[in-house]
Amino acid sequence: MTAFRFARRTTLGAAVFLAGAIGTQGAVAQTTNCIDTMARLQEASRFVGVASRVHVAQDLREAGPFTVFVPTNAAIDAVRPALQPILFPSSGDGGASADPVLGPAAVNAHVLEGRYTSAALASGATVTTRSRAGTSITLSNIGGKVTLTANGVTATVLRSDILCSNGVVHVIDHSLVR
Repeated sequence: MTAFRFARRTTLGAAVFLAGAIGTQGAVAQTTNCIDTMARLQEASRFVGVASRVHVAQDLREAGPFTVFVPTNAAIDAVRPALQPILFPSSGDGGASADPVLGPAAVNAHVLEGRYTSAALASGATVTTRSRAGTSITLSNIGGKVTLTANGVTATVLRSDILCSNGVVHVIDHSLVR
């Protein structure tokens, strides 16, 4: 399992988060990888399309494990209009491509190395980690409501624990880029 770099040294919350993650490694086996699982989620079509166009989709088909916080189509639509064609171009943009550096970074800002279910973050716990893009992400569980904060954006998990053969997917209400 990949070790996490925490902004703050190990806290009780971090220990609980990691202990929960270790416990999920034996979860029920799934046969569909993360990208193909997300492709079945109608609300994730923009993210999946961009992940494919910036060549991150193949990574998410590999062994992993990964935790993907996939923003809804509405969340991507709420990204500043000046950034949308650079980071998340829609398929209706005449086949527009995302920026070759910023596009993959925007997708990877939503991906963690390792498989972390919602049960891995105890109620009242807060953990800070890094995404595959190097973005600092703070996860909090306040009374069962899991939120993520990155780049000054706070997103709430709308659907959690969508298991994949190589990880887990959580649907969030905001993109983690601004």
